Amino acid sequence: MAKVATETRVRRVILVVAMHEEADPFIKKHGLREVLPKPFHGGMPMEAYSGVVAGVEVCLVWTGRDERYKVNNVATTAAAVATYAALAAFGKVDMVMSAGTAGGFGHLGAQIGDVYISTKCVFHNRRIPVGSDYEEYGFGHFRSPPLPVLAREVGAKMGVVTTSDSLDFSPIDLELMRGEGASVKEMEAAAVAWVCQQARIPFVAVKSITDIVDGPVATQDEFYSNLRAASDALQVKLTAILGALGGRPLEHFSFSALRASASASASKL
Repeated sequence: MAKVATETRVRRVILVVAMHEEADPFIKKHGLREVLPKPFHGGMPMEAYSGVVAGVEVCLVWTGRDERYKVNNVATTAAAVATYAALAAFGKVDMVMSAGTAGGFGHLGAQIGDVYISTKCVFHNRRIPVGSDYEEYGFGHFRSPPLPVLAREVGAKMGVVTTSDSLDFSPIDLELMRGEGASVKEMEAAAVAWVCQQARIPFVAVKSITDIVDGPVATQDEFYSNLRAASDALQVKLTAILGALGGRPLEHFSFSALRASASASASKL
């Protein structure tokens, strides 16, 4: 991934959210107000909500509802368009987050309601086997800034997030996800990460677990039964993450900072 600045203090953040059910608890908790008139090109379905959370200026962009099918605009196309439109509409920001719900892998310790911060985002269904460059381009390999101190401060887990346009998965999808060490499976993050890579803006995915990918319950059943609780957990962790980030540079939360903290603790013994 192209080098991004991690020394900039985090004061302005865009949250890209695919489902209204995921966005609503956060909007209500913090009294975010819809940005009107809509700042996007005519006919675009996205909605933007803005406010200040823990001293951070936040713009939450919901990808909106499909006019024909009356459902949330989930998956990669809407996520990428919404991210680009938000960057064009709101100017310079310090960080972009893909926030939402996802499936987790039980064999790596995921449980319903866990919230993950991405270490890397990849596509697990963009298979382009016509040479190593295209094959790697297909995966994407979008690295997030290393944020172990942040995860520890807010009580979140960390892991690789994989993206496709499908709620279910094929056997080869599963093989590729396991090969990448995926902890989380979802439908938007890598697309948002691609836009941020082009714009050289720090990006991270924050995902709350609704279902266990390698568990015994059908994904669609487990997803809907846990969507409300997972969205509430997402709101709590997003609030904590913004509170921790506010006014501090991302490098403050890096592995170097973690080692420095460990060394300082050891020297006191």
